[in-house]
Amino acid sequence: MAFVYKKLTAQDKALIPFYAHKQYNFQSASAASNRVTYFSTQYTSESISNYSTHKLSASIDTINTIKYNQIDKLFYRDFKRNIHNKLGPINYLKQPRDLYEKANILSIPSGLFGSEVKPQSFYLSASGFEIIDDKLGNLIISGTNLDNYPNDIQQNVFRLDPIKGFKKYDLSIYDGYAVYERVSEDNIIEGKFWRKGLANPDAKSKYTSNQKEYTNIVTKEPYELYRADEDDSFLFNNIYYNNVTFNTSSLGSIFHKFPKINLDSTIGSYISSPHNKNFNFGPKEDFSISFYITPKLFNSASLDNNRRYIISKSTTKTIIPVNYAPDLPNTVIEETNSEPQFPFEIYMRSQSLYFDRFDGDTRVSIDGLITGSDGTIFNTSHIVCQNTGSTMQMYFDGNLIASSTTPLAKQTKNTANLYIGSKGKLSVDDGTGYIGSSTIGGSFIIGGVSSINRYFNGDINNINIWSRAYPLTTITNISESVNASPYIGNIFYPNGFATITHPKYFPILDETGIGRMVVGDGFEIKDSTIKALQFQGSHLIYENEYQCTLQEHEFNQTTNLSARDINANDPYHLDSFTTSSNFSTYVTTIGLYNEENELLVVGKLGQPIKKSKNTDTTFVLRWDT
Repeated sequence: MAFVYKKLTAQDKALIPFYAHKQYNFQSASAASNRVTYFSTQYTSESISNYSTHKLSASIDTINTIKYNQIDKLFYRDFKRNIHNKLGPINYLKQPRDLYEKANILSIPSGLFGSEVKPQSFYLSASGFEIIDDKLGNLIISGTNLDNYPNDIQQNVFRLDPIKGFKKYDLSIYDGYAVYERVSEDNIIEGKFWRKGLANPDAKSKYTSNQKEYTNIVTKEPYELYRADEDDSFLFNNIYYNNVTFNTSSLGSIFHKFPKINLDSTIGSYISSPHNKNFNFGPKEDFSISFYITPKLFNSASLDNNRRYIISKSTTKTIIPVNYAPDLPNTVIEETNSEPQFPFEIYMRSQSLYFDRFDGDTRVSIDGLITGSDGTIFNTSHIVCQNTGSTMQMYFDGNLIASSTTPLAKQTKNTANLYIGSKGKLSVDDGTGYIGSSTIGGSFIIGGVSSINRYFNGDINNINIWSRAYPLTTITNISESVNASPYIGNIFYPNGFATITHPKYFPILDETGIGRMVVGDGFEIKDSTIKALQFQGSHLIYENEYQCTLQEHEFNQTTNLSARDINANDPYHLDSFTTSSNFSTYVTTIGLYNEENELLVVGKLGQPIKKSKNTDTTFVLRWDT
């Protein structure tokens, strides 16, 4: 049977993988019938075990907090440091992952997207918005020009949304999950962590960094573990909160707000960050500072003329003793006066905002009124103060309100800390006995403190410092996007998840499927069901290739009926023309058989191919699986 069968070798076979991209187009009904689902999820300070261990967990988890924790753990939580433990691929310079208090999750079954959703193929129409992906794993509103936004996070040298501010709303809840204590060799309790949802009877009304106290079980004296808070930039700047309150601002949507920080001048609320060369700008260096503020009244019924410091890098610096150890109560970090020059100070006096720079000899100051349409400053306003070349500028709600050249000839850099809500040690609170609260006759001051530097009183949020200046279009987009980002969420291509995390766009998807009713200036029903969903699924397909080589001396005989002698008594006798030297066989069909001679694959040629007697002939069989 050698003239009929030939055994294939390993070199004759190949398995070639490739991706085929299948286009899917769904509407609301067809998406649901194909198991495309979406959920509104939310963080809660309660223990997740209240939901996950209950036999009726599916019915009591009405805010989908389990799904929120799952998406947080798999993709978001500490993803810049914990890259190896997150689902990727991860490029934190190109794909910011910002998860606030709420998120919408769109889930596509793996049977549809295959190996991954093909980058730059995602399209979602819902609630009047058209959403696409940017091929880097970010979701944007269709038509957004990314060049008109801050697009290099390495220039964002300080950022404090704060993204995790919502976790500090409820200070009465212990942070963590497990009750754990360990006694060290020095008889000191090194850890004490509590399960979420357990009320803390000793909770304070204001949040202060490093305020958790632990007790030396030998001396019975309290001491603190210095676990620093950090900002939200990729630089992980250390920050210190002092007597602040986290709450929700008016920014975002009515269903989901950005966090804000409340600063109370009567108790000296402020935020500080150590000196850093990244935001220590020289006299001609470009930089910009962006934030939202909502000023509030001080002790008096009207605004005073004191300097209410909002952001400053001046006056105070930190000295760390040589023998400093954070777990020893007798070693403390000292604060002292810094150099007189400074790169920036931003403060309020009455209804005006001031932006100052000082090189030790020359002080340049610009100012502008930040009065809202109602004639007061008690609104949430967006501010940008920047230096571009030799020009200082101030923007209020996207509009330029002040500008001046900067004839600074000397150095403005210093070693001072960055302060938010104060000027450091020279700031004076508004407690009794200070000039801000009590004067008699204009000359007699009760208390003996006459500084005009005061803590800021009000709300502040979404603070950014960039090491560059921006044009008007970008500044307008920053003020309208709130978090200075064009991205409204993320898409994780290999997992089939799309998340909408931006508070302003949170209502785009609503799992109720009937929309939301808005009551205010008018009556409006917003349909938030899926109008259209389009994407391409990348399906891994294998091409099987078999090379069937016929050597010149092989398969030169035929058993075709047309070659037999019909007049012969032997039905298998070949006609005489088959013995001619000009006679050649033709190949019409190729079959692949297993060891049991069972036909597995058959290939039919479009036309018969003449078999050569002088050279080898190779037939290639290919098919996809």
